Amino acid sequence: MEHRRQAVFLKKVYFWAFIAVLGLAPGLEAQSGTFGEDTTVGPTTSTSSSDPLADGGTVAINASMVNVRSGPGTGYSILKTLPRGTSGRILAEQNGWFQIDFGNGLKGWVRGDLVSNRAGAPPTQANSAALSKEFARWERHLGASLLNFDRFPPYWQLSRAWTAFQNGDFKGAYDLAQASTSNPVESRYMMAKALWKLGQTGEAKKLLDQIRKPLEDAAMLQILDRQAKPYIDEKVVFKFGGFDDLPTYVAKRQRGNRLGLDSSEYYEDFVDIKTWQWKSQEKYKEFQKIGGLDCSGYVQRVQADIFAAAGVPYPISGRTSTSGLWSGKYTTPINPGVKPPPPPDIRPGDMILLDYGHNRYGHSMIYRGVDAKGNILVTQMGDTAENAILPPEKFEFYKGTYRMKGMDQARQRLLV
Repeated sequence: MEHRRQAVFLKKVYFWAFIAVLGLAPGLEAQSGTFGEDTTVGPTTSTSSSDPLADGGTVAINASMVNVRSGPGTGYSILKTLPRGTSGRILAEQNGWFQIDFGNGLKGWVRGDLVSNRAGAPPTQANSAALSKEFARWERHLGASLLNFDRFPPYWQLSRAWTAFQNGDFKGAYDLAQASTSNPVESRYMMAKALWKLGQTGEAKKLLDQIRKPLEDAAMLQILDRQAKPYIDEKVVFKFGGFDDLPTYVAKRQRGNRLGLDSSEYYEDFVDIKTWQWKSQEKYKEFQKIGGLDCSGYVQRVQADIFAAAGVPYPISGRTSTSGLWSGKYTTPINPGVKPPPPPDIRPGDMILLDYGHNRYGHSMIYRGVDAKGNILVTQMGDTAENAILPPEKFEFYKGTYRMKGMDQARQRLLV
């Protein structure tokens, strides 16, 4: 009889092991999207064993006798009183209390400081007020764009999730957002916000941690575009060697000054290519009256405006050429040696630089992102200031991607 019971037990073990391998085990929720199934979270489950707050994390009573209550607070009835060392697994967290399954049908709530994990430390829990502040931060920056759920058609799952959330159906909002596969960042944000409202702050924080970089990049792109827009709207023209700020350029245009200068005329009429000196003082004065910006000048003007908005000193006091931007004096290379662009760690505001070869010119541009077709989006000085696609035929001239020193500090200040 004992051997038969053991055989039956082993058959059950093998069955559920097989089911788990197939990903069909009950209670495990698959999450589609670009973030990987190893980062899956759900309203009451998690696959991460490193977080004792996650479903399945074992904890134990760490006080002499502790009340297990029917809800997360002292106003709820006592289900049972348990001695030190009684263990169980956490199901949920709310307001500093943990719902724990102690086995034998006992599921109840215990104050967080009265339990500990296997290492003897209290289970980690996310601060609900800190999460509230972070949600407010992202909605301040992206509430009118990426996180505007009203922009989705009413039959889309994210639109329905938003309706459920507004109606207080946070579990329904979570389920609908989880089922959405076309907008992974927005879906995870909605899932995190629903979990936060359900009191599962640890899992909400885990989701926000996964999408923090794309949220930051989306917000930084808005700031970049806002600083570049006046130059684009003004249609500032290309002037080889030009470095006008926007008010100076507008003043030259309003005075009727000449606008724009190409490189051939620059070397033919203004600068002696043998000595690199101005051909005359009169030619220098004539050059100064011409309005416009060259490619590196445009990059530096836009970036300097970003740094000024952040209250961070721009590292270049005057100006430099494209080769000066890759020299390392003012910038740091990003993933050097990675070709073609963009490298993995590039972010909006970084520079993509081209090198056309010996005795030729480079080209500077600011990275904006990648579109749905994989095209690299930049803001640059073409014939005029513009947002454009970096053509693949330019990849052979790719010198590298560079980040202006202080850009990380500027991004941090702008995204508070």
